Amino acid sequence: MGSFEHELCSNNWGLLFVSDQFDIPSALHEQLKDYLATTNGNVDDKNYAMKFNLLYSVYSVPNIILPFFSGTVIDSLGAHYSALIFVSLLFIGQSIFASGVQTKNYNIMLLGRLFYGFGGSSAFVANNTLNSIWFQGKELALAFGINLAVGRMGTVANNWISPTIANSISTPLAFWFGACMNFVSVTAVCVIIYFTIIGKRWFHDNNINSVNNIDGQNNERSLTSPLLEDWQEGGNTSSDDTLDGGCVRTEEGNIREMGPKSLLQVQGENKNADNQNEQQHSAGNIEDYEEVETPSNINQSKFSIMFWILCIQCAVVYACIIPFNNILSGLLLERNYFKSPPSTCMLTIPDQCTSGSLAPSAGNPSIDESGNTCPLSTNVQPILPTSIHVKAVDGFDHKSYEFENLTSNDVDCSDEFWSKACTKDYCAAQQRATETGGRVMSIPYILSAILSPFIGYAIDRIGYRANCLCLAPALLMIVHLVFALTDSSPVIPLVGQGLAYALYAAVVWPSVPLTVSGGSGTAFGIITAIQNFSLAGTPLLVAAINAANHDSYLPNVEFFFIGCAALGIIFGILLNVFDRRSGGALNKTNSNT
Repeated sequence: MGSFEHELCSNNWGLLFVSDQFDIPSALHEQLKDYLATTNGNVDDKNYAMKFNLLYSVYSVPNIILPFFSGTVIDSLGAHYSALIFVSLLFIGQSIFASGVQTKNYNIMLLGRLFYGFGGSSAFVANNTLNSIWFQGKELALAFGINLAVGRMGTVANNWISPTIANSISTPLAFWFGACMNFVSVTAVCVIIYFTIIGKRWFHDNNINSVNNIDGQNNERSLTSPLLEDWQEGGNTSSDDTLDGGCVRTEEGNIREMGPKSLLQVQGENKNADNQNEQQHSAGNIEDYEEVETPSNINQSKFSIMFWILCIQCAVVYACIIPFNNILSGLLLERNYFKSPPSTCMLTIPDQCTSGSLAPSAGNPSIDESGNTCPLSTNVQPILPTSIHVKAVDGFDHKSYEFENLTSNDVDCSDEFWSKACTKDYCAAQQRATETGGRVMSIPYILSAILSPFIGYAIDRIGYRANCLCLAPALLMIVHLVFALTDSSPVIPLVGQGLAYALYAAVVWPSVPLTVSGGSGTAFGIITAIQNFSLAGTPLLVAAINAANHDSYLPNVEFFFIGCAALGIIFGILLNVFDRRSGGALNKTNSNT
């Protein structure tokens, strides 16, 4: 890899890092709830879970269809200019969303997430295409792994930085900070385009014609074909005619992309055909290889029963990964870091402020029926007043604060009336809890970032993809059983979540081409669409379960995730059964596939 590719790849990783603002609502689950539910907000405590999860569903809806078309756009305009369009949509979407938060207008927030959805997955398709162009051979798998790792680190940074901004300054500013990061991603793509233009001139000046398509425009290679290069079968082509990345130069001087045979082709070969192919290989015949998806062979795609099982498993397994991550902040607060106080714990003076400049000078401690101070744990919510009647106050967000039946939904800790004058202890505890939760919920992403390149490297060499497709949901099931049935520290189960996440992502996508015959790009489009269909519907199911469980995630939402993981295990077992009957392509190493 030359220095030119290093420059481009560095800018591309910057694009990945700063554009990963998808999870901002998750990191600010509690702050967003408090901000929207206060005066002039159109979200209340009863419908917050549904409306929060709808923010993720509306993002996924466009991506049920877009995977079938984004590749065409990239092929037509070039990967770099397509990336500029897509990241601009991210910036526009996040800006609209931040405006909706600023004005407490939920409909504008939904519109922003919809725009963000139009740019989200397509931006990463363009990003992957750029890597496919820049890297060849063995470097490609490493590049994809590192890109995934950097993207996960962007999520980690979001989980750490966003709650701090929301707690120390304001909730809207945290979302505007996300918009600024998306603008940086637009700038990064502009830098990439600039280097591309300079690079093409350099290639032209040095008469290097085989890489004229460095911008990805009019490139006849499938967007997914570079994923297959490491699985290439060995053919005895002439060294003079063989190019990097599995391409062969024909007698006419054209470059032809060569790809691996997939599962269904291997099944169809007989002994005589094998002998004939060996003779052709020794003579330098290249016709044994399948051309990787061109417009002429898309209609010849054959999807095996294993492919459809893989699609269904992908939908149910990701249903207990991504939607779980979306609600993880709220779940951690409910389960570990900001628990509801016992009903027997009450303030000494129930209708007075608890701490701050407006609290009684003698204090207003909370006590239980026996007169003992409560709650004792720092992970339990401090007791709020039952009612508040404060009129004609200056220096705060509102002129008066009158609540006959005060609930946590009425307390906005970004307003100094609550954070400094009336419920200082409650807001301080909430700030500690949300920031701790943000750090803890980063564990799966940190592990995924660290392990993804190494797991991908190991799977390429030891195989056992089908076994791993069964192991990952089994690990997820254990994780969600721990969350549902115990109140232990969340660290260990989240380590398990991270391991399962990294393992499953490392095996599910490389397994797709091994279950189809031709048309791998179409196969990737189908499985991505099915995945996004699941990711659009699952958050709404989670919200409905939460509402039916009296606005509580535990334990019923976790039971739902356990059910999804159990289905994943069943489909994983089926994959192993069919894979064994079909020759074991999924469990073989790349060299034997």
